[in-house]
Amino acid sequence: MKPTDPFVLLGFGEGGWGWTLMAGTWVTVQIAVLSYLLGLAIGLIGAWAKLKGPAPARFVAEGYTTVVQGLPDILVILIIYYGGTSAIRDLASLVSPGVEIEINAFAAGVTALAVICGTYTTGVFRAAFMAVPRGQSEAALALGLHPLQVFAKVTLPQAMRLAAAPLGNVWLVTLKDAALISVVGIRDLVGTAASGAAYSRQPFTFYMAVAAIFLVLSLVSMGLKAWVERRAYKPGMRA
Repeated sequence: MKPTDPFVLLGFGEGGWGWTLMAGTWVTVQIAVLSYLLGLAIGLIGAWAKLKGPAPARFVAEGYTTVVQGLPDILVILIIYYGGTSAIRDLASLVSPGVEIEINAFAAGVTALAVICGTYTTGVFRAAFMAVPRGQSEAALALGLHPLQVFAKVTLPQAMRLAAAPLGNVWLVTLKDAALISVVGIRDLVGTAASGAAYSRQPFTFYMAVAAIFLVLSLVSMGLKAWVERRAYKPGMRA
């Protein structure tokens, strides 16, 4: 007989889904962290394109942020996963007809979430770079520093201080958006809970457990975010 007691269902003993949910939580955290890091890289490139890039780069960056931010996140995930899979298979068939290619759902999910995250980090970095006084970079250039040195030692550290708070907010959004990745079949926290709900016919129990886990993850993230902000804005703190 299938257990119906919530404490048994969510426990770590026989018939419990505790360890399975923990494994799904680990997958969700991995997806969120990797997507966020890749999104930061995309944001830096996008901000550079909008501020310093040639006209074609500015056009691409503006189009990217406008289109992605104008679509529901779940639709972006589905388009990238299914559309990207189809495009890669079509390209592969041109090179080697009849070849079968399986796209890794985890990699596709991370890529899709990073594309979404990148639109927000692009705006954050763009605003942060614009807030750094131009005179500081001009003074550094006058002292003989290479433009790359000016960026790495003068502009970027100060921009990161200014971007600390909004980047923390982007992380929280990315963490919650990671719940959407289950639509492509990944056994993350939500996907695992869906399986448990279907098996036990106790959806409320499993989805409340998911809500509690996400709440804990968010509270921990907000604590780390507050610590980073205190460090970034501490009086006398070097950029």
